[in-house]
Amino acid sequence: MINNNIYALLIGVGNYKKIKIADLPSYRMDVALIGIGLISGLKCMQEHIRFMAGEDNNGVVSISSLAKGVDSFKRALSTEDTFIFYFSGHGSSENLVFSDGQVDQQSVINYIDQLPCKNKIVILDCCYSGKFETSGANHLSIDQSLDMFAGHGIAVYASSSDDEVSRLGPNGNHSMFTGALSTAMISPSVVHKGQIALDDIYRETQRLVQAWNTKNPGKEQHPIYRRSMGGTAYFKVMEYKPYEPEHISVENGKYIVTNVKPLSTVSEKRLSAFVILKEEASADELVSITKEIAESIKYANVYSSEKSAALHTNMPAKAVWCYFGMDKKDIVNHTHAYYTIWAADDVKSKYYRENTNAKVVDGIYIFKNTSYDLVRKMQEHTISKDEYIKQCKNYLKLFVDKAEDFCVDLMEVYNCKLSFSELQRRYKEWMVKVKQEFIQLSDMEVAPEEIHDWVEEIMQLSGWILDLSIYLEGDKQDGAITDREEWLIQNTIKKYHESLEKLKELEMNIK
Repeated sequence: MINNNIYALLIGVGNYKKIKIADLPSYRMDVALIGIGLISGLKCMQEHIRFMAGEDNNGVVSISSLAKGVDSFKRALSTEDTFIFYFSGHGSSENLVFSDGQVDQQSVINYIDQLPCKNKIVILDCCYSGKFETSGANHLSIDQSLDMFAGHGIAVYASSSDDEVSRLGPNGNHSMFTGALSTAMISPSVVHKGQIALDDIYRETQRLVQAWNTKNPGKEQHPIYRRSMGGTAYFKVMEYKPYEPEHISVENGKYIVTNVKPLSTVSEKRLSAFVILKEEASADELVSITKEIAESIKYANVYSSEKSAALHTNMPAKAVWCYFGMDKKDIVNHTHAYYTIWAADDVKSKYYRENTNAKVVDGIYIFKNTSYDLVRKMQEHTISKDEYIKQCKNYLKLFVDKAEDFCVDLMEVYNCKLSFSELQRRYKEWMVKVKQEFIQLSDMEVAPEEIHDWVEEIMQLSGWILDLSIYLEGDKQDGAITDREEWLIQNTIKKYHESLEKLKELEMNIK
């Protein structure tokens, strides 16, 4: 697996004799470690990496070579590429120090941000490097595709706060921060579904730096991370084939089984069948159809994962649920006129619960949805498909913008520039509005069939933002953000990023 859309300029400055300050012993190993991280971790092509550590690797790097180095990539970069800039050397109060003088680091960041590529990642490993700015949260334009939003922008990761020095690692031949970052880049723990997310590299690096801080009191270092990027950047690093269950469909004169899905637990194999009735069915006919379907599919190898398949392959299902609708629209919208259950004798008592709407007939549990006609009427469309899409895009922009604002300010908590309690006060009105706007989104009409999955994913994404608003309220006892709430917030942001990626694919079919 090779990523041919990553380009990198790695600068290591170690010789400062010309300006009469102390040389640095770490530059050679630093650029080598980042090179290893890029090649072994992100699968970057070695030919796309330019190492700049002076002639014969002597550590002499001039200011003029910086501009030439960055400009040398301009012609190679396309709109789908990633450019990574890494600097190891001295830092001095907002400046990067080269062998012949100093350059304002904010100017370097701004210059790199203008490069004509999808995203830019700037890594600064030098003392006092944390004083920089990015343009803040990216907001989604109403007519902008997610493909042109998610993963687009700039991220800057500095090794230390603006009042801290950057430390050498245990052996003194490389920077502690660079060692942590390169280790994070090649760590198997950051690979998910064949991809590495930039935010996961950040989180793993922070974990390693925090371990250093714990072991080295008085030498703590607090890296600063800011980004002006929609969502986060993803790097595909290995082929990934998700587990796909066997697809089963059946059609005869009475019904169509459109799909069979797994409901298995560790101890029991269970299945659900989604059925379109071709005509209204009596209770006795539902019993006959349910038995027929259960008999035909109970040995089906339909599972949610390889682990579940290993537990239950070629075993009969203990229970089969059949959900009956009258047309495809019912199946898409999960609107069922009836559902029935066939269960093995030893588990019937677990699943059969009779009530006013349910009864057991000849060993089959039948539930009648008395609200079916009303629900069908409520699902009738009163606006055009184009207007529906327009409304959904407005809600998508609203929730994405709120999420991006939150992510930018949350990062300042981890940059030690803002406390969680200050974040809660700042986002008090935001939390209220998210809940109100989610209710309004939920009140929209049921989506037209052809855009159902896209609309469902917008609902899912908006639900993650709703979850953030709930977790930000803190512990129920005192409102504090506990370790539990903090983990939930971080995990929900990951889910939000994943939802953005799903929507990128789904919106390609929206017209």
